[in-house]
Order: sequence, then structure tokens, then C-alpha cells
Amino acid sequence: MKKNNQKLHKQYFVLTTLAASVLLVSHPCYALEALDDSSMRSVNAQDGLHVNLDFKELNVGKFFWEDNAGRGSAGKSADTTLRAEAENFKIQSHSSTPSVRPNIDVQMNTGSEANKTGLDFDLKVAPVLISMNKFKVCDSASCGTPVGDIAVQTNSDTSISFKTRDGLFSKDGQSELTFSSRNASIYLGQTTGLAPSQTLNQLILKNFNFNFFAKGVMYVDGTEGFIVRTNGASASDAVINYNADGSVNVAASTTPSLTHGYVDFTRVTDPANSGTISENTYSSPATNSGLNLEFMLNRNVNPSNRYSVDATKTPINGQTTTETAKGLIRLGASGRMVNGSIQVRGTNTNSNDGFTRTDPIYNVASNQFGSPDNTNILGKANNAVTAAGTQNIIGNTGIAFRMKADFTKKNDPMLGGDNSKATTLEIGGAGFNTYGFEFGELTGLNLRNRGSFDTGNVYLNLVDTKTVFLPANKALQTSRYWNGSSSTTLTTDADYIQTIHNGTTDQNPYAMLAAIRGAEFQAFSRSGRFTNSARTTGTTIPKINDTAGNTWGLALPFYDLNANLAMYGTTAPADAYYYDLNGTRYTVLAGSERLGFSLAMSTTGMNGSTDTTKQKTTSILLLDNADTNSVRYIGLRNIDMLLKGTGTIGLENGSFNASLKDILIILSAQIAGGYLPGAVYKGTSTAASASSADFSNNNDVLLSTKLRLDGKKLDLSLIPNSEYTSTDGSRLSVVGELDLKAVKDGGKSSIQLSDPLDGSTVGFDNIDGKVAFNNAIIISPDTRQACPAAGCDGMVSFKAGLTFNPAGTTGVGATGAATNAEKIAGVLRVRDLNLYPPTTGAQPQRLGEMVLTGGRITGQLGIIPRN
Repeated sequence: MKKNNQKLHKQYFVLTTLAASVLLVSHPCYALEALDDSSMRSVNAQDGLHVNLDFKELNVGKFFWEDNAGRGSAGKSADTTLRAEAENFKIQSHSSTPSVRPNIDVQMNTGSEANKTGLDFDLKVAPVLISMNKFKVCDSASCGTPVGDIAVQTNSDTSISFKTRDGLFSKDGQSELTFSSRNASIYLGQTTGLAPSQTLNQLILKNFNFNFFAKGVMYVDGTEGFIVRTNGASASDAVINYNADGSVNVAASTTPSLTHGYVDFTRVTDPANSGTISENTYSSPATNSGLNLEFMLNRNVNPSNRYSVDATKTPINGQTTTETAKGLIRLGASGRMVNGSIQVRGTNTNSNDGFTRTDPIYNVASNQFGSPDNTNILGKANNAVTAAGTQNIIGNTGIAFRMKADFTKKNDPMLGGDNSKATTLEIGGAGFNTYGFEFGELTGLNLRNRGSFDTGNVYLNLVDTKTVFLPANKALQTSRYWNGSSSTTLTTDADYIQTIHNGTTDQNPYAMLAAIRGAEFQAFSRSGRFTNSARTTGTTIPKINDTAGNTWGLALPFYDLNANLAMYGTTAPADAYYYDLNGTRYTVLAGSERLGFSLAMSTTGMNGSTDTTKQKTTSILLLDNADTNSVRYIGLRNIDMLLKGTGTIGLENGSFNASLKDILIILSAQIAGGYLPGAVYKGTSTAASASSADFSNNNDVLLSTKLRLDGKKLDLSLIPNSEYTSTDGSRLSVVGELDLKAVKDGGKSSIQLSDPLDGSTVGFDNIDGKVAFNNAIIISPDTRQACPAAGCDGMVSFKAGLTFNPAGTTGVGATGAATNAEKIAGVLRVRDLNLYPPTTGAQPQRLGEMVLTGGRITGQLGIIPRN
């Protein structure tokens, strides 16, 4: 007897939905004879499912997501459902290929192997345009202001496939998953001004890629929710062990297996038409990162042709004189990641499951700093009139998400001998004709730890409240911060209460909020390099040396990041401004669409561990990796930070513009240089960590700094200008004005510099006034001499331009010529210049005060890293 042990891959016949319908209608029906087992075994190639569906257009009147929420607006006394709605949801042909109909292809097979049933599933969607307008948040009676038009345009097939060998869900049965979202463009459109003279501007996430192949397990847990892990549920993390000389001990390390899988983010070929662009640093034809976030801005878009692209698949404005979108910034990641997991689960803060969840607690004396564990996370809903709420902001249907993974580097045993799959991260200009920077050889703070990232717990909710809580930073809450004649701390409990909007009524705008708790990114690049983007045909741009294997690197790690980000639809307030590259200020037209925006974010400088193998930090460091066992650094380390601001953001003039009130910027950090933890002294075998290479002590610290800026208002523009120019290279400009809160109104702005050993401090205290800024980060080739064939050395420049009392310096005020009142109010004044002795509690010695009635300061710092 033939044994029925079929594998996952099978043959099958295919009928499209239309063909199957025609076949059934056009043929007569007959009674069929029952088949016995012997006859059934002789039937082959008809045991799979293949459905192919194509259509002209799909229209849905309303697409929505509902979320239970505690209500803070007046008259909302009980938890009710909020709904995020998108009207006129439409799926249609891609705008550059309107003759190609949308198509969905589904294949599914089952089979058995080793007495276990498996599933082989494939779904593929052809390029389409998905659009929706009037996206807004509503309750049963009313809706908030729309946030603008949203669209997704795919330039390549989108597909998902998975193969399981032990049912659909298994904690230990390894499966394979391929997810390929490639070359999508995601649009947010906002109109400026009032009809009929409105202009449309767009923020575009171009060539969005989320393209990976993974081996791991997939299961559902009653507590943890839906889980996808690279390792089996009962397996420990994949580890690297080292020999005494620093080389990898492969035999004692983890390698890929049926219990330890991985995720490979694979690069994606750029969708531009053949012949329109050149190769880039990575390949010919040009490719983009497997995870690619490329932000661009498009101004003065034709509303009747708002999703047009040119031959390079770059969005254009569709006007008579075609103008392409301008690049802002690009972020990317490629290569293999291990010890990864994704978790999606529900949340319930309403205590109706038998557990009481109260507000987070702040109490420095009892060592409580607003931990979200076993609390309602964000506090209780309220409004601008009634501060005390009774309902938890998050109800019982919230969504919680978490993703984490470790990075791989050269010779990692989990690479299986293929070093080309080591993880790389990228940052640079968006679009073509620009430059970037690649981070390679990623590790943790200690050389022997893998680099890693963890989103922490991310909570997604619709909310109706004026304020929310943010966990407090212990270092800032307990750090001595003298200001004038009184000794205080850098932050107080009130600094961690975030306002979602600036309204003063008892009605809140309904907002979408993401709360992040405990995120971290611990990656130190031991080998960095500059990169060249693809060039458009006919463009000649100097090349930067992009040779791999450099012995210098860069580290931008952060630890214990907590944040609340809220957004809602609104229109521009009367005092919203945007800027051009010359620093000229313009008033946003009344009625312009804007996003209400509120952000509060904090980081912790260090995790406090005295074990150098487990230390984590928030730092900005340059690395010298010429000797891999003696890595040295210089930079800003152990950064404790709190940022907070509420206002609106808009896209006027094709820039990313923000107008924020009640700005708070607090920073405590160390300027330091020395050896990284785990290093040895140069030319010896003596461990440097025994004395200085430990971020928990001050042996390497040159200077400590503390900063607090209480801003009354901040207006700024991020101006896209990433394409190379002979004068500016590839540039990101930040232009705007900061108005500090007056001391008489409670402002406590100050900058203090301290000796790291005894704590003696110079304080520039009680600062108020106004400062305009025009700053830029520039990547360019060093063309001061002839470039070799490999290209010029790359150079990173930081341009800074500060204008004190801009009304007094330029003579321009809010409505034209500056008034005397504006000139006086803008004077930058350091009211107290203090000298603080090291003794705790000792009174400061006031040295005087400083006043800057106007003027400009400009400067530029250029860094040319060489091996």
C-alpha cells in the first residue's frame, strides 16, 4: 500500500474566480459516483487552493477602528467608544500604470511530515493605490477636525508567505515567514489657506520597505498575546562566547538550528525605470535597505493629480512645471538579526478583571518615579476646566505592542559563515543625488555584547484628555540644581505631566496616542563609512569614498526611553510661523490644515550597573577602533534628558514646520574621553575597565553640564535640501526662533558647568529673552584637493547660526517693523552669573549678570574621519 506522507509543496490546478464561474454556468451538471479509498489515492494534482482575483476598483464608504476610552470632556461620565474613521476608502490602479488592474493572488496547501500537519500559504498583491480622506476621530455624537488626506501607493508586489510544520501555531515547531512590503509610498496631504486659493503640500514616506525572511515560532498565549519569536518558546537566547585572546569560540556559541532562528532584512531593488538612475554604494541596479524609511516633502501639489510619479518613481507635484519631492532624511536597516520577538496583545486598565490599577506614583522620598507597572499607565482623563478625572485614560480595549532583537556583526556564529549578512544601519539624505552614513560592526557598550534594540511596551489608544503622565527620570529628579539663592533639583513631579493640547475649555480634541515605556537602542558602530546614493541620469556629483572596513565609528545609543506622542486634526493658530533657508519668517495662512501635536520624551543616562559587561547608556560618541581590543571614544555620555512641547505641525511651503508652546528642554550629561568598557590599554593586556573604562565613574569625565530651558514658544522649520550642491553638499537645515519664558512668569532657564570631581559649578542662571537659529548638518566630499579614484574623503559639518534678540537685530517683528516693546522683550539676559562651591547647601556667589541686546554668532565644525 502506498504511504501517504506528502510534503508541504504540492502540484495543483488553478482557476481564477471568473473562470470558475464561467465553467459552472456553461456546463450541465451530472450526478457523480462516490470514490472509494483506492480511487482517491489515484487522484493527484488537485489538492491545493489557488484563487486569483482582479478588479477595477474597490470603494468603501467608511473604514474605522474602535477603541474603548476613559472620557475627560464635559458630559462624558462613563467609558465610551471612540472611533478613528477614514472616509472614501478606495483601492484602485497604480497611477503610473492605470491600465493594470488591481490583482490579489492566494495559494494555500496543506501537507504532513513526521506525523505533523503543516501549512503552506502565499498571498501576493499587485501594485495599487489605496487612498482615503477626512481621517478623523469621532464619538457617537460628533467628530474632531480631519488630519488631512492619506494614501498608500505601492510600486512593487506586496506579498506574505509562511510555511509551518506543526499546525498553524506552535511554541517549538519552527516555521518560515517571508514578508515583502517593498517600494511603497505613504502620503499625508494638508491644505494651506482657505478655498478657493488653497495649496496642497505632502509629507511622503517614499520607498518604504519592510522586507524580510524569518525562521522561528509563532503562537498565541493567554497572557502574552500573539507572539512571533526567532527562538523556540522554551529556548534560551543565542549567545556568543569568546576565547581569552578575544576571538570567537564557535564551538561554545549558538549557531542556527531548529530551536534558534533569525530574521534577515534583505535589500530591495529601487523601482525606478531602467536607465533613469545609476548604481549606489550597495549594488547595480541600486538597492535600498530591507527596512527603509525615506521622508520627503512635496509642495504645491496639483489636487487633481496628487499621486503622480516620474520615471524614477519619485512623487511630483503634477503642475505645469513639474517639480519633484525634496528629500528630508532617510533611515534604514539591513542584515541578520537574532534573539528577536514581536508581541501584540490587548490592554485593560479599568480593573474589571479583578486587579486594581491606580495612577502612577511620584514620590522621591519613597523612591517612586511613576513606574507604569501594575498601573493605569497614563492616569485619569480630564479637561482644561476640571483637572481631577475619574476614568482611566486607557480603557479596556487598548493595543500593546513590543518588538526587540539583537544585531549581528562579522564572525557572529549565527551568520553561519556568511559575513555579508551582518547587520548594518543607515542614515542620510532621502531621494537621489545625496550622501549618507552606514553603521557597521555593531556591538553593545561592551565589545563582547551584541548590539540590540527594544521598542519597550508600546500602547496605542484613542484618548479624550487634557493631560497624561510620563515616568520620571530618577537622575533628574534627584540631581542638585542650584538656581540663584535656592537649592532645588533639575526636575519636579509637575514636569512629567504632559498637556495634550493648549485649549482652555472643558472639551478636548480626540487624539491618537502612542505611549512608549522602556525602549532602548544599544548599538555602537565599530566600523562606519560614508555612502553614495544613486544618481539621476545626466547628473554629475563628486563621489565620497565608500570603502568598507574603516576603523572609526559612531555611537548613538539610548537607554530607558519613555515617551507619549499624541496627534489630532486641527487648523493653524494665528501665531504659527514657518521659515525659509535665509531665516525669513512667514505667518501661516488662517484655516490651514495642521496636526495637533504633543510630545514628551525622556532618556536615562545609564542603567546604574557596576558590571561593565551589562552597562547601558544614552550617549553620542565618536569611536577609534584601530585596535579592536582597545577601543577609545570621545563625546557626550550618560545623557539624562527630558523634552516636552505641545502645539501644531504643518507642511507649509514644502517644509516640516512646528509651532510649539510650553517647551521644556532639560539635560544632564558628561563630556568625556577614554576607553570603552571591556577594552584593554593600548599595547598591553591590562584591562582598562579596572580603572577608567567604566561609565559609572567619573575617571574619564572632562566636564559635566546641566541645562534647563523653559520655552514660552518655539517655531521651527525642517527644510528639505538633501540633494548635493557645490556650496552646501547634502544638507538638513533647522531654522526657527525660541522665546524663553520670562523669569517673572516662572521661567527657570539655566546652563551650568561643573567639575566632575568636586562638583564646583559655574551657573548662567535665570535666562530669558529670544534667540533665532539657522543651523544645518551637512555631508559633503572634501574637495580641497584632487579626489582619488575611490572618491574624496567624506566630511560631516555642523553649521550654527544664532541671532540674539532677532526683533532688535533685524528690525522685523510679528506684523512688520519691530516695535520697541518687541525689541525690549527679545533682549537675551542672563540675570545671575553664579559660582557654586562644592559643599552641598553652601550659598552661591553671585558674580553679576550678562545682557545681549542683539547680534549674531556663527560657526562651523567639520569632521573628516580617517583610518
